[in-house]
Amino acid sequence: MAAEVTVIVGGERRVVARGARVREALSGVPAKDLVAAKLDDKVVDLSRTIESDCRIEPVMADSREGLDVVRHSTAHLMAMAVQQLYPGTQVTIGPVIEDGFFYDFAPPAPFTLDDLPKIEARMKELVKADLKVERVEVPRDEAISAFATMGEKYKVEIIEGIADPTVSIYKEGDWMDLCRGPHVPSTRYLRAFKLTSVAGAYWRGDEHNAMLSRIYGVAFASKEALEEHLKLLELARQRDHRKLGREMGLFFFDPISPGCPFYLPKGLVIFNELIDYVRRLYRRYGYQEVVTPLVFKNELFHTSGHWDNFRENMFLAIDPDEPEPSVDSSPDGWRRGYGVKPMNCPGHTLVYRAEKRSYRDLPLRYAEFSRLHRAERSGTLHGMTRVRVMSQDDAHIFCTEDQIEQEVVSNLKMVREIYAALGFDAVEFKLATMPEQHMGTEEQWRKTEKMLADAMESREIMYEINPGEGAFYGPKIEINVPDALKRKWQVATIQIDYNMPERFDLKYTSSAGSDERPVMVHRAILGSLERFIAILLEHTGGNLPFWLAPEQVRVLALSEKVESYAKEVSDLARGAGFRAEPDLRNEKLGFKIREAELAKVPYMAVVGEREAADRTVSLRLHVGAKSQTMPLENFLEAMRKEPRPS
Repeated sequence: MAAEVTVIVGGERRVVARGARVREALSGVPAKDLVAAKLDDKVVDLSRTIESDCRIEPVMADSREGLDVVRHSTAHLMAMAVQQLYPGTQVTIGPVIEDGFFYDFAPPAPFTLDDLPKIEARMKELVKADLKVERVEVPRDEAISAFATMGEKYKVEIIEGIADPTVSIYKEGDWMDLCRGPHVPSTRYLRAFKLTSVAGAYWRGDEHNAMLSRIYGVAFASKEALEEHLKLLELARQRDHRKLGREMGLFFFDPISPGCPFYLPKGLVIFNELIDYVRRLYRRYGYQEVVTPLVFKNELFHTSGHWDNFRENMFLAIDPDEPEPSVDSSPDGWRRGYGVKPMNCPGHTLVYRAEKRSYRDLPLRYAEFSRLHRAERSGTLHGMTRVRVMSQDDAHIFCTEDQIEQEVVSNLKMVREIYAALGFDAVEFKLATMPEQHMGTEEQWRKTEKMLADAMESREIMYEINPGEGAFYGPKIEINVPDALKRKWQVATIQIDYNMPERFDLKYTSSAGSDERPVMVHRAILGSLERFIAILLEHTGGNLPFWLAPEQVRVLALSEKVESYAKEVSDLARGAGFRAEPDLRNEKLGFKIREAELAKVPYMAVVGEREAADRTVSLRLHVGAKSQTMPLENFLEAMRKEPRPS
């Protein structure tokens, strides 16, 4: 066997001894920010040995892969600090998440926010200690024995579920944890982190298991990046849609109906304005609106595939004609009882099937805004971003195979139009491919994945692959928008589905007179309106575009003497089609202005005796220009000129 191997680093060929460390092959790369390496596209520790010819790329701390390594290593650092400070605490899992990490612990007593400064201080001490991080491979049985001796029953359970004969252990000083890695070379590389919150979490996410204590944190490659992120976190707290929803009087939640928002009149204005806008686009893009039932026999969901692939997220109902429960364990248990629809697609197949269809009818585009219900676990509910009851700007297109690309392209155009109108300038695209649990053949999936890719490429749209994240019935284009706080939200989706038309035996008569199968395109652009409203509120800080503002103008009366004039101005604005309210309270002007600003009212029309005599208003804008006095007609004209999407 050759004693040397050839490695390619940045296009340069280098010869190193077989068994040399990856770090040795990367000589010349500054050590300060080098945290790992790509060995033939796999991210590995710098201590990994080189056994054959390969390509090696440095992974720096501020790269995407490097940040994952830093954050994973920081999770381990936190776990080490926790176990030093709180003897008897067991560790479970500590994955990387967006911008940071968390670790779930089984401590003698649940952690609180008061524990975080103490843990963070110990973590900083461990960073200064510059502890070497070492990876060792040990036999599976030996690892089970070691963790059992340590009283780590959760780690034992994890290892018992691993089929490999060996497992990898990472050590920091005298502390160790089960992990695949990779990790930073030593603790001194972890220079910028902050513990942010604590929460409860069930072991393995199952509410029947033990409740654990979860600690969240963030970590970055530099202190400057951390400080910027913490500023954004503070802005996010200020812009939290739940806080804004209360301050602006938009919606609320009540424990009597968990996860189900109560829309107040002002909140419903936003909801309805968004729907009206999408409806205007539907008329332009050739959609027809339908309404299908909320409750169906379970037979429908069995045919659609939701019974096998989505049942745990469905609300199941009692059959009014049967006193027994709606679901049993028999093979045909699905035949009894009813389900509340989680999606519109099965109902739309019935609308299509209700009439005989010809190729001349296609494409048929059915849209629906009716309520959907999903049995989300209570621990996953989060304000308006994760609810149990929602409406979607949901539509399904039935078309021929030849029409698929033009329909996808049309929807991509609509996506760009809508998000530009709503103030999201950047739109990012991903192609989500075949998941493990899916309907249809692999050949069919690859074919439809290519169709979606071709449609994006025809519009010169750059996209990433999101492997294994397609819906169970077909691949999809995922559209993401970055908000003002640099967070990315997955919103619109476009999906191709050959399976549901097959399962429901949908047909159309071709030009040759034969029966053919249509293709179904699922698409939503805003997605869940509840979730989108939350995103929009946080993106804008509640300063919505004028056309969306629940209250567009508030007329502030300076005294009782001008109440009638304030009412007249308000009535004029309403008569012109604007949402206006007079503020006639016996309060100081400063108080009234602060109240209007808290409610994010874009126009404040101040009227006193001079304005009443001159038939003018003193216009104050919530954002932008200083106050200016103008005649009533000019005031109304200023509002008419506010942009509104067509």
